[in-house]
Amino acid sequence: MNFNIDYLMQHISYELHTIVKNWTGTLSSQTKPEVICARKDISDEYLPFSIFTNSILNAEDTFNLASSPLIFSVGTADQQIFYAYVAAGEKYLLIGPVMFSSFIQMNLHINLPSLAQKDLTPIFCCNFYYFCSNVLLAHNLFSEFPLIRDDLISSNCVKKAEDYDIMCNYSALVFERQEMDEPHNPYDQEIRESLSIENGDMEMYRKSISEDYTGKLGTLSKDALRNAKNLSIVLMTLASRAAIRGGLLPEISFSMSDIFIQKVEEMTDPIATVNLARQFQMEYIKAVAEIRQQKKVTSDITSKNIWVEQSKDYIFKHLHEKIRIQDIAEYLHLNANYLSELFRQCENVTLTDFILQEKVKLTKNLLAYSPYSYIEIATYLGFSSQSHLGKVFKKYTGMTLRQYREKYGQNFNK
Repeated sequence: MNFNIDYLMQHISYELHTIVKNWTGTLSSQTKPEVICARKDISDEYLPFSIFTNSILNAEDTFNLASSPLIFSVGTADQQIFYAYVAAGEKYLLIGPVMFSSFIQMNLHINLPSLAQKDLTPIFCCNFYYFCSNVLLAHNLFSEFPLIRDDLISSNCVKKAEDYDIMCNYSALVFERQEMDEPHNPYDQEIRESLSIENGDMEMYRKSISEDYTGKLGTLSKDALRNAKNLSIVLMTLASRAAIRGGLLPEISFSMSDIFIQKVEEMTDPIATVNLARQFQMEYIKAVAEIRQQKKVTSDITSKNIWVEQSKDYIFKHLHEKIRIQDIAEYLHLNANYLSELFRQCENVTLTDFILQEKVKLTKNLLAYSPYSYIEIATYLGFSSQSHLGKVFKKYTGMTLRQYREKYGQNFNK
């Protein structure tokens, strides 16, 4: 298959608003590149090609261009621009300069103090991931083994520790724990803890975390507070996955995890931080227990019906809209009447009731933990009016919007 590489270079030049140089054959001091640039207001003055050539030839043993493009920085510590060096079939490309919207540290940096005197205003500033997507396009079109973005980042932005150092640290830590008789807690305890969340079993959870062992939780940082936060994040991650296995919708579980971890990051006391993580685990247990109580389904096959699960996933993602059964059915390519009956059989609740119940749950959260007005909440959740929301809310809770907020709401004027 023949590729129009000239078009590819023009495309990248337009996408990144920058210069693309290309040449054929191995890079040397005699290489004379062709220059392609769609812009007229940027000149090729930032990185002299001779400096690029000398720097790359001196660093050739630190990268493998055939397996991954090279992204590198140029300039000083305070003022940097970026380029990509790519092997594209029979040609080699030098893409840049560009600037990134956030600080990125590359493994290869070409020190160029003279850049401090240059006007960098014409240089296009973009998201690092967007730059990577264009670099990967040039590489993967000509590669038998395409790279993904994580591969590109790993080879250019991550300083790899020496295997020797890693194993020395590992051996020292194992020896230290054995000498001090401080092994990790047994894995079977973690299994029991995870199963208690998956089953929505609070009693089992309390027993599992109160078991006595000579071991301890892992050390994830030398700083006590950071260690507590890291452990808490691990606990939240494991709990969120266990809750999903227990029936909690992935989107709900992930959103809970996001909120919990953000709260953990605000903590200032190590002991209180881990304790808070335990409280958050209990919230997952309560959520799973509520789901299991609502289902009361006798057959695992029906309770895990793929169409029912996908319907619920659709509902949660569109809670802020007016949801029609016909919309869900069309999304799943099913007949609306068939989907409604299938949902009722599997969940012991009509699809309409399920939608309204989920909207009411979110309304409770907004009433308790947000300052939004009743009409704002009604509009956000796709109700035709505040009155409509109020009627639905009272049907499922027995309380008016005002009564619920007065009883459970936080005072946001404090």
